[in-house]
Amino acid sequence: MTVTPLQLAAIVSAGVPGLYPVAALPSADDAVDFDSAIIIDSADKRWRVRSPKNPEASVRLEAEHVILQSFSAGLRARLPFQVPTIVGSVPVDGMQTFIYTHIPGSHYDIDELAEISSHAKPGTEDLATALGRIIATIHVMPTTIIEDADLPVYTSEQLRQRRLTELERVEKTGKVPAGLIRRWRELLTDPHIWNFRPRVIHGDLNEDNLVLNQKKVTEVTGWSEVCVGDPAMDFSWLLACEDRSFSDRVMNVYTEQMPQRPDNSLALRANLYAEFALAQWLIRGIELEDQAMVDEAFAMLHQLENDLRRVGEITDDKTNFALSPDDKPSGSVAAP
Repeated sequence: MTVTPLQLAAIVSAGVPGLYPVAALPSADDAVDFDSAIIIDSADKRWRVRSPKNPEASVRLEAEHVILQSFSAGLRARLPFQVPTIVGSVPVDGMQTFIYTHIPGSHYDIDELAEISSHAKPGTEDLATALGRIIATIHVMPTTIIEDADLPVYTSEQLRQRRLTELERVEKTGKVPAGLIRRWRELLTDPHIWNFRPRVIHGDLNEDNLVLNQKKVTEVTGWSEVCVGDPAMDFSWLLACEDRSFSDRVMNVYTEQMPQRPDNSLALRANLYAEFALAQWLIRGIELEDQAMVDEAFAMLHQLENDLRRVGEITDDKTNFALSPDDKPSGSVAAP
């Protein structure tokens, strides 16, 4: 059942002493798993509220709570962006609804971010540069933060095997074109592509989790998928950008900022994750018995295969990977 912003405000009022809501506004979020709102209180302060719709979403919020609690004041001070602070929680239907500090700002889609970056004033940092630095900052965080919080720590081989298991499940649906299945399996069974150093990753980085003020990133939200994993995951969202130079610039700045050069297959895996997200959207629709989601995912998967066939990356007898190990993401895959 969907909880409206006004209902969330009432929940917060009942559960958090001293917080008196006077207005409630919608908040950008994953509408499949969360109800969210921005609450304005009697002191004109703003708070963000997130309420899980299912047990899986509840686990994600609990994980976010753990990692945000582990971000010390010293670590927060060193970050080139702010992260939310959880100020309270309220039990609702056996799951916790969390209340966060909220920094006012705006959200832009990926192409708008590229446009903002291209119009940066001379002598100022463009948005692509800022994003490259932000991702690098996350990836050089000490892994002990994740280990001490008892959050997932994966090896590269574990990540490869997890994707192969997902691929088997996807194939069994019978709804994914054979050319895509073959393409993904070839990528997942090439050991050279999976020879990388796992790092702390955000895990759900995308435009919805970037808060901008005066066209500068001021806050990064949505830390529910943070883990030690594949750094390529934090670049997959860039594949939806029409402006290839934007994603190239983010990757180049990231490479310059990292203490060790990223592995040569990072962009190839980012492309794989972007494509495979469509199959994950299909599985999610099947789990939720949401026929509209299933139909949407089915259409996007077949369009993706058609696009790849048109450019020669998929043929009837083999797969040709347009991204060589040293290439950047092509920006050809739209996010679901």
